Amino acid sequence: MTHSLFPYLAAATLLAAGSLHASAESKVPCNTLPPLVLEHAKTEAPNATIRGCVKDRVHGKVQYEVETDDAGRGKDMTFDSAGTIIEVEQEIDLGALPAAVSGALEKAANGGEIGKVESVTRGDAIQSYETVVTRQGKKHEVAFRPDGASVKPD
Repeated sequence: MTHSLFPYLAAATLLAAGSLHASAESKVPCNTLPPLVLEHAKTEAPNATIRGCVKDRVHGKVQYEVETDDAGRGKDMTFDSAGTIIEVEQEIDLGALPAAVSGALEKAANGGEIGKVESVTRGDAIQSYETVVTRQGKKHEVAFRPDGASVKPD
């Protein structure tokens, strides 16, 4: 019986190892980022303070995240090696949410506490709104498309 489990254990180990390499994120000094990445980050958030930088490998491609703060609001920008923006996560007010998202969020919170809300933009369009809801001491990530439909958080 023990020998019959070996193929399954081996496969599970390989899958787990593979998923670890799908994304290899690490904090790096911001001055080690490609110059175009920093230049474009400063253009996108000219009044912001850079809080930190991350180098990541996603599906074999290097990406850089620049984490900023502008008057207490977070804005994290992800770039490719050439400095092209891939994604922007930006903190927004609850009052700025589309009505459909606001309603879906209130329903998902079900009386719980709603954390900071971020819009997630790819290309020129907001793809989703994300937050963490705390209810009965448990935290749950939730995300919604602009039409209020639930999606998997990034």
